Amino acid sequence: MLEVSRASTGLLFFSFLFRSDLFTEDLFQNKVQNLFGKLIVFHPQINPLSVYYSKEMGHLENLRRVFYVSTETYPREFLLSSKLLALDWEREWVSDNSRMVNVDTGFLSLENFLLATTKNFSHRIFIGQNQFADLTYQFVDQSFQCLPWTYPDFKDPEKLEFFNWCRSFLLMHSKVVQS
Repeated sequence: MLEVSRASTGLLFFSFLFRSDLFTEDLFQNKVQNLFGKLIVFHPQINPLSVYYSKEMGHLENLRRVFYVSTETYPREFLLSSKLLALDWEREWVSDNSRMVNVDTGFLSLENFLLATTKNFSHRIFIGQNQFADLTYQFVDQSFQCLPWTYPDFKDPEKLEFFNWCRSFLLMHSKVVQS
C-alpha cells in the first residue's frame, strides 16, 4: 500500500526592513505576535542591501532591520499565506507610491530554510498565487549552508549563526512535543 509521508513542520520567519523615523519595531512585533504567538527576536548588524532599498525608501541612516521567528511550529503551507500577508502589510505602509517597509517571510525546517518571493527564477518553486519558494539554505554537515543563489543579505556568518540557533530551537521543540 502506498503511504504518503507528511511534510515536516517548521518555524515561520519574518524580516522587516523599515524607516525608523516613521515606524517603531513594536508595531511590527505586535502584528506578527498577535497572529503567530511568542517570537524569537534578532537584530542583524550586517544589512548589505540597505543601500539598495534606500533608493526606494530613502534615508539610509534611518533604515533598520529586525527578524522575528515563531516559537511554535506551523505547516509548510503557511509560507504562502505569510507571504500574502506580508504583501498586504507592505501596501498598508506605502507612502508616495514607495515602500517604507520591506517585509520578507520564510520557513525554517530541520532540512532547509526557504524564503518566499514574488520573483520567478530557475531554482525557485511555484507555491501558488504568483508566489515562489527560494531555497536559501540547506542543512548539510551540521550547519545550514548557503547556495550559489543565496541572497547576499543572508550569506554573512551572523545570520547563519542565528538560523542555526533557530534550527537547534526547532529540534528541541520537536523533541519536547514528541515526548
